[in-house]
Order: sequence, then structure tokens, then C-alpha cells
Amino acid sequence: MIATQLSVALLSLLSTAAAQTQYTSTAAAAVAAARATALTLSPTSNVAGKTFDRFVQIWLENVDYAKAIADPNLAYLATQGISLTNYFARTHPSQPNYVAVAGASQHGITDNNFRRLDSSIKTVVHLLEDKGVSWSLYQEDLPYSGFQGDYKNQLTGANAYVRKHNPLMSYDSVTSSATRLAKCKNFTMFERDLANNQLPQWMFITPNMTNNGHDTSVTVAGRWARSFITRLLANSNFNIPKTLVMLTFDEGSTFGTNKVYAVLLGSAVPSAKKGTTNSTQYGHYSVIKTVEDNWSLGNLGQNDVGERAFF
Repeated sequence: MIATQLSVALLSLLSTAAAQTQYTSTAAAAVAAARATALTLSPTSNVAGKTFDRFVQIWLENVDYAKAIADPNLAYLATQGISLTNYFARTHPSQPNYVAVAGASQHGITDNNFRRLDSSIKTVVHLLEDKGVSWSLYQEDLPYSGFQGDYKNQLTGANAYVRKHNPLMSYDSVTSSATRLAKCKNFTMFERDLANNQLPQWMFITPNMTNNGHDTSVTVAGRWARSFITRLLANSNFNIPKTLVMLTFDEGSTFGTNKVYAVLLGSAVPSAKKGTTNSTQYGHYSVIKTVEDNWSLGNLGQNDVGERAFF
């Protein structure tokens, strides 16, 4: 135990001077070597929140609200929770929306290109850590913990994991820390953490480019979301008392109002509220504000200040 703690501490110290960019190669040998050595952590905690004790975000891709709510599987999920019928994404394209939900600002990012934000810029995970609230990201088809590039399916060549859909990977304040990178994990680790009852209190889950609908359709995304979430809500290791799950989209498919589907699910939703709607205007900054208020985290001094929370 002591040796493990010292190893983690040493890795963290060694990686704080500059952002880690070594984990980007997609060559088979490099991936295999990194997969065998990359640090993975599964922290847990039990910090009581005002409304929820666990918060899980799941994002799908690029569908307007009207088209999403017309999908039978997404319409079904809306009947199982509180549907936020006036929820808006921030902008186009994808990456600045993901950056915004992690740091309460787009920080000048307006495209999907490889971007690195200065290590002085904090995110929601800094606030969580200060309060002792455990967190992890789970990204489908991420080849190993802490990988920082894009990764194609090695058998089919299809898009799998993309960096722009990881809300923390643009922040050097995250990628410069070995212990923070170790909490950026894949779905294999999610299933392992779930089975071992080692899920954290804050999670962000991104399905791959097929299941999130980006390279397929809202039909595929809706079918995946219903199957994945329904299974988890029936699992007591996942849906512990006061679990709040938010399913939404990064952005709409057309330029304009950018209104997107969003629903709140899980044991934190009272039975009487299931199948109801909330027409209050919310957006991606509301997510971080809700988390901040729930655990009394303070704020990042960005667009989270003065934003409206869900509760």
C-alpha cells in the first residue's frame, strides 16, 4: 500500500512541470506498451450533497430537440425522469461545448482542432477535489487511461474515440497531472468499477462515435442510450440512493437556437416528478452550477457565476 502511494505521488510530481503529450501514438506497439504501463485510478468517496450524492452526465451528438424527442427510445427515457424542455447548448461545433461544461467557459475555443488551455485554468474537477468528491471520466473505446489522441477501431477503421468529445482533455491543468489522467478511463474500466462498487461520485460518460449518433443517427443513439441507462438504473451499484443522471446532447444539428434534448433520471428524481417537464431555460453552464451548489464547491469565476441551477 505504502509503495503504491509513493509511486502515485512520484508520478504526479514528475508530470506537473508540463502537459503530458506522450500518450498520443496510435501505432499498435505503442498502444500495447502504454496500455500495460499507464496508471489507472478508481477513487471513491461519500460526500453528502444537498440534492444528490452521485452525478452522472452522458452526452450524445448533434441532434435538435424536436428530432430527439420524436425518437421512441429517447421519448421513453423522458417519461422516466424530468424532461428539461428549454435546454440549450452553447455553440457549434462540438469541442467548445465540451470545454464549456468542464470549465464554465469556452476559453476562446471555437473549433474542433487540437487545443491546449493554459495550466492555470481550472475546471470543475479542481473544485471537486478541494471538497474530497471523487470523479472519473469514462470514454468508450479510449485505448487506455490517459490517452490524449484520437483512436480508430483497429479492425474496421471506423471512428471510435475522439479527443474533442472529452471535456477535460483540452485543459493542461488536467493533462499535466498523472493522477488526473489516470481517472480518464475507458468503458472496460467503467464495467470493472461498476462490478467492484468503485464508481466515483461525479462522472462524465461519452459513448463512441457510433453509439453517440455522430457517425450514425439519432435512432442508433436513442437505442444505445435506452439500453445502457435502463441497465444502469436497475443496478444497485450504480443507482445508489440520490443518484442523478443527466442525458443530453452537445449541440443541435442546425445553426440557430441550439435547443437540445435533456432529461434528469435516477434515484434522486422523486417518483412524483417522473414523466414531468421543466420549461425553465437552462444550458451547459447550468450543469456545473448545479454541481457547485449541490456540494457547496464555490465557483470558477466564469460563466457559472450567476447561472441558474436545476434545483
